[in-house]
Amino acid sequence: MPTFLSASNLADLTGTSLATAQKWGKSGTYPYHKNENGKEGFYMEDLTDVEPVRMMLNTHWDEEFHVAPLRDYTSVELFAGAGGLAIGMHLAGFRHVLLNEIDPMACQTLRKNHPEWNVLEGDIHQVDFIPLQGKVDFLSGGFPCQAFSYAGKKGGLNDTRGTLFFELARAVKEIQPKVFMGENVKGLLSHDDGRTLEIIRNAIAELGYTLVEPRVLKAIMYQVPQKRERLILIAIRNDIFEAGARFKWPDPYRRVMTLRDAFYQGDLFDCDVPQSEGQAYPEKKARVMAMVPEGGDWRDLPEDEQKNYMGGSFYLEGGKTGMARRLSMDEPSLTLTCAPAQKQTERCHPIETRPLTVREYARIQTFPDNWVFEGNVSDQYKQIGNAVPVNLAYAIGRSLIRLFNDIDAQNPEESQFEEANRIANEMLPPELFPIDLFEIQKAYPEDIIRNVYRKRKRVNNVDLDDSKNVLVSLVTSENVDPFNQQNAKLYYTGKRFPSTVKLNKLYYFMPYTKGKGIRDLYIIKVARVGTKHEIRQECDENDIRIVFEIEFVKQLFEDYKPIKLMIWHTFTDTNLRAILAM
Repeated sequence: MPTFLSASNLADLTGTSLATAQKWGKSGTYPYHKNENGKEGFYMEDLTDVEPVRMMLNTHWDEEFHVAPLRDYTSVELFAGAGGLAIGMHLAGFRHVLLNEIDPMACQTLRKNHPEWNVLEGDIHQVDFIPLQGKVDFLSGGFPCQAFSYAGKKGGLNDTRGTLFFELARAVKEIQPKVFMGENVKGLLSHDDGRTLEIIRNAIAELGYTLVEPRVLKAIMYQVPQKRERLILIAIRNDIFEAGARFKWPDPYRRVMTLRDAFYQGDLFDCDVPQSEGQAYPEKKARVMAMVPEGGDWRDLPEDEQKNYMGGSFYLEGGKTGMARRLSMDEPSLTLTCAPAQKQTERCHPIETRPLTVREYARIQTFPDNWVFEGNVSDQYKQIGNAVPVNLAYAIGRSLIRLFNDIDAQNPEESQFEEANRIANEMLPPELFPIDLFEIQKAYPEDIIRNVYRKRKRVNNVDLDDSKNVLVSLVTSENVDPFNQQNAKLYYTGKRFPSTVKLNKLYYFMPYTKGKGIRDLYIIKVARVGTKHEIRQECDENDIRIVFEIEFVKQLFEDYKPIKLMIWHTFTDTNLRAILAM
């Protein structure tokens, strides 16, 4: 089935106006169609000569999704905010050793969700980074862009003094990471006729780094249901760049996500958007907004209502399309601001007459539903609106992990884990960290492991080997019933599976029930690469996972025992002796 693309989305992907995109359809430049909702647009398959669309059609997103770190890459994040960039980098595989943020509420949010993160609250000017010199692989930060001076003759590092980019540069100078990244608004490209970016380029060169040609990434191309653009600056230390390390930008997702994807169960989230707090319109404003159709704005009001609502703005030049703006369910959101009900940048719910709630805001930024925001409702909106979309950060993070893997491959003496380096050359099972399932599938087209019982220690008339490794894994609520009944036969990992022991050393399996803990012991009979399509026809047959074929052995504990899930709050691998000692 062809993939529908609205004229508005085509305009956003190509950087043209909506009128131009509509003209392409009406003039026959590209075939124009109507979808099941009567909306006019295009099929992506008819747009193969449009570069952004061609990139989405020919994407390697699925392969890139399985990129995993060969070792524990450490990172520092500056201007961390509520964690959008930090979550994405964490999911990609970076281990944060320091996050700095000045906003107390944002710091509370970071600590609430990741108590193990080292969150340093306070002014970056007061932070000494020298103790981290040579100990950190990667540094990142979305530095605020104040006015830059161009008084100096070189337009380099000294001309950034007094700006927060200078503080990011100071951190780079003191830490000397292998790679660092800055992110900012698209407008930085043209700020002061390009002189600001030239200052930054020169400053990066003075630091001893090679700047990858900056790129503006459109969030709608990276599984984010929002028309948000961010300028990404990535720089590689000169000695590493000269050794041949190169950064490859992430491939886009295969289609554009919409608010329907954000608010309802589907490809983006496993359930409908949870209920949450939100602002409300005053009665007078609610009456006006109720007259605005889905996807419309103040121009769709009767003229007398336009004049009354807009006041003096009615007579000013410009489209003012952010005023009295109602979003569309089948389009991505406009860029979120720090408050959803500001008159100049209205973000009204598509089908209900109210501002977006906190959790709707968070989903548009692709924050996970379990990410808790601290502070009052205004604080929460502000934290979400200022964030980097998580899925955009995640895509960039995977590309950075690929870069670091390449750097380690070029400098094997720097890698702490020789086993990981052997995977590519000898196709051996990985020793630790997330697994590249495509490589595993090629290396083991049938089974990764096939275990047999070995008598070692008898517990309650069941032969157990207490020296064997045990994988403890979270079971999602939709799959918990067969585990509760102790008759589960299969366990499917998520799309990325981490382990600190080799796959072929895993032996036992214990399901972790959320809110309870562990109780039942299974043996892993077979581990292999597979897909949920084997048991559910609606699942993607190309969405590969690790599949454990398991068999119930015994109930180890009379009641559930709590245990901390160590890896991404989803997995723990240990041994049976440690489990029995609980």
